[in-house]
Amino acid sequence: ARAPAKHATARAMPKIELGYWPIRGLGAPARMLCEYAGADYADVNYADAGSWFAGKKPELASGNALINLPYVECDGQVVTHSSVVLEFLGQVTGVDAFASEDHRWANAQALAEIYDLRNALMGVVYPFSGKTTTKEAFEKNCDDHMNATVGKFYAKFETLLKQRGMEFLIRDAPSSADFHLFEMLDQHEIIANRRGMKSPLETFPELKRYHANFKALPQLEKYFASAAYALPMNSIGGGAWIY
Repeated sequence: ARAPAKHATARAMPKIELGYWPIRGLGAPARMLCEYAGADYADVNYADAGSWFAGKKPELASGNALINLPYVECDGQVVTHSSVVLEFLGQVTGVDAFASEDHRWANAQALAEIYDLRNALMGVVYPFSGKTTTKEAFEKNCDDHMNATVGKFYAKFETLLKQRGMEFLIRDAPSSADFHLFEMLDQHEIIANRRGMKSPLETFPELKRYHANFKALPQLEKYFASAAYALPMNSIGGGAWIY
């Protein structure tokens, strides 16, 4: 039997403030990580651009010129940008208490690859890249993405799972990269379902197992039943073609 994951206890962790828009987007992986770790955290959602750009952002920018959403404020430190936020949370919660440098760097590489998948998806669902500026362009680009691009990324993650031979990407317990990979897999499942397409996971048995096992984690049962999981995937106000 596999040994249970060891993480810092909620009592040992400082209070965490997580700031993001009221969508899943880049906030969902961080929310899941906090829930999984049992962290004492406040999920602060900025309902509109004014509440962020004219409100909290100038305050945080006075101490961190790079400030953006998502951010984490913890024990007097402000950390921003999605993958860095996940790595930071992994450290302060103990989720990324790695046993070796191999684990650390495998996790960092996975985070970068997952973010590439996320950016490919964003170029399809939002008009701001200039690639998907009309509904007609979205229909074509979404089909191309789901039928070709997704498979190229999924093949890498499928192979990584086989190479490492673990329950999750890096080891037998989730690491910070797993929370973002799950979110990407889950969003693509939602898109496929809404568009009447076959699940992209059907061609990748290891990823299909991975997605199911992650969603069955008892530490995330409350999250998957919560309003946070039911949030839109993308910003309606930001012009997303699918949300």
